[in-house]
Amino acid sequence: MTYRELIELYKAGELELEQQKKIEQDIERQEAIGDYLYEKEEIPELGDVFTEKDDTDFVKVVNRSIRSAFRKLGLAVLAVTLVLVLFIQFCLPSVVSRFYYNPAKEAKAGQSTQTQFSRDMAAYTELFLPGKRRVSATVESKGYGDYNFTIPQTFSMTGTMTDVSGYITRGKIHYYDSNVLKTPVGNSFFWNQADAKSKTSSASENVAYMEKVADLKEGESISTSAGGNKEDSKAYIKDLDSRKMYLAYVSLENIMDYPSFAKYIQKQKINEVWCGVQTNAFDSLDGDPSYTLHTSNIGFVCNPSSFSPIAWNDKKYPNLFPGCKINKDGWIDEADSAIKNLYKGKYAKQHFLSLLNYLTDQEKFVQMMSESGNTGTFNAGILAQAKSYVKKHGLHIYGYATVTDKETLEELINQKEVYSIYTEEMQ
Repeated sequence: MTYRELIELYKAGELELEQQKKIEQDIERQEAIGDYLYEKEEIPELGDVFTEKDDTDFVKVVNRSIRSAFRKLGLAVLAVTLVLVLFIQFCLPSVVSRFYYNPAKEAKAGQSTQTQFSRDMAAYTELFLPGKRRVSATVESKGYGDYNFTIPQTFSMTGTMTDVSGYITRGKIHYYDSNVLKTPVGNSFFWNQADAKSKTSSASENVAYMEKVADLKEGESISTSAGGNKEDSKAYIKDLDSRKMYLAYVSLENIMDYPSFAKYIQKQKINEVWCGVQTNAFDSLDGDPSYTLHTSNIGFVCNPSSFSPIAWNDKKYPNLFPGCKINKDGWIDEADSAIKNLYKGKYAKQHFLSLLNYLTDQEKFVQMMSESGNTGTFNAGILAQAKSYVKKHGLHIYGYATVTDKETLEELINQKEVYSIYTEEMQ
């Protein structure tokens, strides 16, 4: 009778008591050997384990060793799989996100916490979006560099609020409605692409010079502004709806130094004025008696209508967001003095340069926005050019933008300081 047949009889309970005990002893011995092999991770010499009479036990030892090896391999595979699953679920999304712009990064501001996107958009919209400044944003991280965002409107002259929503996917921004925060057209202001008779001539003198050089026929005229000339603007404003509000781009008759502009604007009955800053010099080609100015629609708000708590490094970017400093209680401190300070040339210049310096340091944000197709000519080069010119020449204002009504626009266009006005209806 083979040992395997004895095992079958043992299982069936048909062995005598003495044979049954012998089988149980064998089983106990083999279990002990299996445990020993599992702990040592090796198979001892067979001669040390078996006698010649244990030929049938050899198969059991090998089988037990194989089972132990597979059991250990299974546990190792399970452990590795578990680690990979946990890594993919909890770590990989954040690891991938590190390679791209992270709008959800937190920035503490007193008692509140704002996102990196809030601060970046506050600087960007003030510089490049006249009349559309936004100072806060909420961001939902989805992992793997994907985010949902909402940019709320916190101040309105029309009585309605329009939020902007979209998503950012691995450094690419997408708006659900790209028109709300679209930058102004290139010729919103007269001076953006003006040919000048001299570096100090007025807008009217420049137009007369350009028309003379162009040898126009009677009744023809030239204009580099979307608002046309003064008469064109008057006719256009006359047809506006007195019940609506408009975003007006006001071109000045003469480019003003900032102190002169500050005195002028304080006399006007308008809210939140964005002033366009000259960021290029008048250039003249060899042999060409005229001067050409190609400046960008870039500027800052000189009298904010609203303030929100924003945290920033004030030593690195002094006066970055006037009126938004947080006191020890977590509230905005000295908001009223912000407007008074912004009318001072030195303070305003520092504020403008801090905006430029801050955005220059946000390389991933700048790259994302410059590639969005919604920002005109915004890029790192524009920021560098503006910084260089203003540091050397100071602030000079070629125009301003504000949200107002038809009645106020009729008053503005009749001022000697104003050359033309181009408007967009506010939704």
